[in-house]
Amino acid sequence: MTAIQPPPPPASAERLLSVIRWVLPLSLALLAAFIELREHVLSSEDELTPAFAVEVFIFAVIGPVAVALTLRWVSGLLAGYRATSTALETLNRSLEEMVTDRTQHLEAATAQLAAANDDLRRLDQMKSEFVSLVSHQLRAPLTNINGALEMVAQDADRLPPASRRTLQILTLEIQRLSRLIQTILDVSRIESGRLSFRLGAVAMEPLLARSCASTLEAEPDRPLTLSVPAVLPPAWADEMLVEEVVRNLLENAVHYSRPGTQIAVVARQDATSISVAITDHGPGVPSDEHEQIFRSFHRLGDAETTTSGYGLGLYFADKLIRALGGTISVESPVWPDPDGPGARFTFTLPIAAAEPDDGEPSDELSAS
Repeated sequence: MTAIQPPPPPASAERLLSVIRWVLPLSLALLAAFIELREHVLSSEDELTPAFAVEVFIFAVIGPVAVALTLRWVSGLLAGYRATSTALETLNRSLEEMVTDRTQHLEAATAQLAAANDDLRRLDQMKSEFVSLVSHQLRAPLTNINGALEMVAQDADRLPPASRRTLQILTLEIQRLSRLIQTILDVSRIESGRLSFRLGAVAMEPLLARSCASTLEAEPDRPLTLSVPAVLPPAWADEMLVEEVVRNLLENAVHYSRPGTQIAVVARQDATSISVAITDHGPGVPSDEHEQIFRSFHRLGDAETTTSGYGLGLYFADKLIRALGGTISVESPVWPDPDGPGARFTFTLPIAAAEPDDGEPSDELSAS
C-alpha cells in the first residue's frame, strides 16, 4: 500500500526563487532610491534634509533587506520540504519493499500451515479410521469369548472354587475390555462428529444403582454408598452413554483409591439441572492438573507410579457430558487426610422437564 503525500516542488520553482531572492530586493532598492531622488532632488530645488536620508534608508535599504531575508527563509523552507519529500519517498519505497517481502513470506508461511493442517487432518482421519477398524475387529472375538464364558458359567457349579474365581475374573476382564473398546469407538465418533445421541427422559436413581452394583460385583469388599433424593426428576440425556460415563468415573475412583476406602455417589437437584458427584479417598488431583486431567491419554504421575489405565475415561466423560449440554469438574483435595485427600468428580445434566417437548424422546442429536 503506497502512502499518500503531496508532491515536492519542481526544481524550476526553486531556481526561480533563487533568482528572485536577489533580483527582487535589488530592484526594490533601486526603485525606492529612484523615487526618492526624483521626489526630493530632481523635482525640487530644496536642499536635502535628514528626512530624505531616513526615507531612503527605510525604503531603499531596510525594506529590500527584509524582503531578501523573507525570500531566503522561504527558500530554506522549500529546500527542507524537498529534502523531507525525498526522504519520505525513499522511506516509502523501502516500506513497500519490506511489505512486499513480508507479504511473500506470510503467503509462503500460510501455504505451509495450510498444507500442514491438511496433513494433520488426513492423519487424524486415518487415526480415526484405524481406531475404528481395530476396535470393530476386536469386538467380534471378544463377543465370541464372552459368549463362551457365559456358556461355561452355566456349569460353573461343577467347577472347583479356584476355577470359578478364575472364570469370574475372566468375565469381568472381558467386560472391562469390551467397555474400553466401546469407549474408544465413542471417542472416535465424538471427535469426528459422528456420534448420535438418543435423547430422552432418564431416571437417574436406577441408572446409578446399576452402575454401583456393577462396581460392587468387581469390588465386593469396597464400601460404596449411594445417596439419591426421594423425589428426583429425570434428566434429559442418552441413558446408555450416561451410564457408561458413571461407570468410567466409578472405575476411575476404584483404581485410584486404596482397597477398603469408601466411595460415595451423591445425586442432587438444582434449579435447572441434576448433579451427580462421585467422591473417593484416593491420592487426589493436584490443582495444576484439574484441567489437564480431562485431556485424552493424560494420566497422573509417571509411568512407574501411576495405576493401570489408558487416560480415555475422563476425556470421554468430559466430551460426552458437554455434548449433552452439561458440565463436568473435579474438586481436590476433599478430605484433610494427607495420605488420602481424595477427589470429587461432579457432572450435571439438564432436567428433562426443562427441555422443549417438540419431538419424541428418542430424537437423535449429532455430537459436535
